[in-house]
Amino acid sequence: MIRARQQHGFTLIELIAAITLLAVLTTILMGTVRGAERSTSAANDVVERTEQYARTQAFLREHISGVLPMRWRREVSQPLKFNGKSSNLTYFAPVTSQIAEGGVMWWQLAVAKSQQKSQLVLRRQAADPDEKSVPDLAAAEPIVLADNIDALSISYFDAGDDPLNNPDAGTWVESWDENARMPSIIAIRVTETGDKRWPDLYIPVKLSQALGCNFDYQRQRCIIQTGANR
Repeated sequence: MIRARQQHGFTLIELIAAITLLAVLTTILMGTVRGAERSTSAANDVVERTEQYARTQAFLREHISGVLPMRWRREVSQPLKFNGKSSNLTYFAPVTSQIAEGGVMWWQLAVAKSQQKSQLVLRRQAADPDEKSVPDLAAAEPIVLADNIDALSISYFDAGDDPLNNPDAGTWVESWDENARMPSIIAIRVTETGDKRWPDLYIPVKLSQALGCNFDYQRQRCIIQTGANR
């Protein structure tokens, strides 16, 4: 007599092993998905950050380079309409085509902080013909240039009293207290939240270029071309 082969189902141990294996595979798969999401998010953050500082720096390079060395009156002894500090820059310049058409206004580059946000802003205010000093632009209309900005550091290159005959006398200063002339170059350093620093931005002031000043990035100074080198 031939015995019928008994058919058996999964044992409890086999079932537990299968469930455990499925859980491990699911965990690995979810980890891979989350890792891909984080990588994609990080890549998007880098792209957005790069676009933010590239766009902002391009605008500032054009705008600040056109600062006007105007005085309060048409007298040599009067100070220039320019106030350069390490944390903000107030200057007199034309309205660029990216903002509006024509005119000359007061501008201030600074970081505006509140409990909710911290932004790099460019404040603007119309000029008052009766004013005798640099106005306070803290409450002026702001243009937001970039978000999540922690700090702004500005320095100024002083080419010296006689840059043509003494080109190596130039130095960097943290504030501009000279009323008789403008800085040759303005250096701007921006730090985002999380201690992420933008590439340093060097802006030659256009009206200073009449001296033939070329910025040497290696020596970190303004090089004046003499008549013999031209």
